[in-house]
Amino acid sequence: MTITKNQEFFQKVNESFANGDVDFLMDHVTEDIHWEMVGEIKVQGKQKVSEMFEPMRGEKIENYVTHNIITHGNTAVIHGSMNMPKEDGSMATYAFCDLYKLDKFKNGKIKEVKAFLIEVNEA
Repeated sequence: MTITKNQEFFQKVNESFANGDVDFLMDHVTEDIHWEMVGEIKVQGKQKVSEMFEPMRGEKIENYVTHNIITHGNTAVIHGSMNMPKEDGSMATYAFCDLYKLDKFKNGKIKEVKAFLIEVNEA
């Protein structure tokens, strides 16, 4: 199966989350980015998104696994799982599904994100 340029880009986006590379993320979003963590928070603008992600700078996420990256035109869906600490410090496993929209098809920047994150029981 051939990997597209957009799939490569979104793999790098995922790697930046896993490695706490906030600079990579901020270099690849538009000034008017709209980021929604469904059921939790909606953030508008690059500065606000940067502030939201600053606490994760340099933090490596454990067991970060990408299950699927699906791209079509200027949109993408990424599905995966990871382990992260909860507010009480205990570790939990989470499943995520993020929907992305770029400002243009080729060499675009991230313009919109709708992120779904749920805690799951390990079986």
